[in-house]
Amino acid sequence: MHKRICLSGADIHELEEVYRGRRGIHSVRTGYINAAPNAAHEDVETGAAGGRMGIEIVYDPKKIDISQLLDLHFAVVTPYSIDGQGYVRGSAYRAGVFYESAEDEPQIQLYLTFLAGKGRCPATGEHLTLNDPNSSAAARRVMHATMERLNSFQPAADEHQGYLVRHPETETYIDLARLRELVQL
Repeated sequence: MHKRICLSGADIHELEEVYRGRRGIHSVRTGYINAAPNAAHEDVETGAAGGRMGIEIVYDPKKIDISQLLDLHFAVVTPYSIDGQGYVRGSAYRAGVFYESAEDEPQIQLYLTFLAGKGRCPATGEHLTLNDPNSSAAARRVMHATMERLNSFQPAADEHQGYLVRHPETETYIDLARLRELVQL
C-alpha cells in the first residue's frame, strides 16, 4: 500500500532532489498543489492560479513514516519564513504540508504545533526570571507553515521533472551534497 503527501516551501527542483531515491519513497514529482485546473507554471508561480509550487511524494508507510518525511522537509525548509526561502519568494512558495488521508491529519498537526512552540519562551512562574533569547516578542519566531487537505496535484511539465539530475551544475539554495552526507534515510 502506498500513501501520498505533497510538500511546499522551496524551489521545486531542490525539493524533488531532497526526496529522490530515499528508502521507502516510490516516486517524487514536481508540480502544482491545489491550483486552478490546467494551471500554467507561470500562473502558479505568480499566484494567478492560486495553489503552491511543490512536490508530490508517493511513499510506503511501512518503510518511511510521515514524521521522517516532515523531519527531512523542515530540515531544509524554514517554517518561520512567510513566503518561501532563498531566491524563491511569494505566496506560491509558502511552506506547507498537504495531506490526503484523514488519519495523517493529527500527526501533521502535532508536528506543526511542536515547530510553532520552538520559537516561544517556556511558561514560567511569577517569581522566576528566565534568561531566554526568545523572551522578546520582537525576536520571537512566528510559524507560517500551513497544513491543508490535498484537493489536487498537477504535475509540472517534463522539463521540470528531474531537473537537477539533468542539470547538476545548477546552483542551489539547499546544500544537497551536505544533506546527503548527514541524512541516511
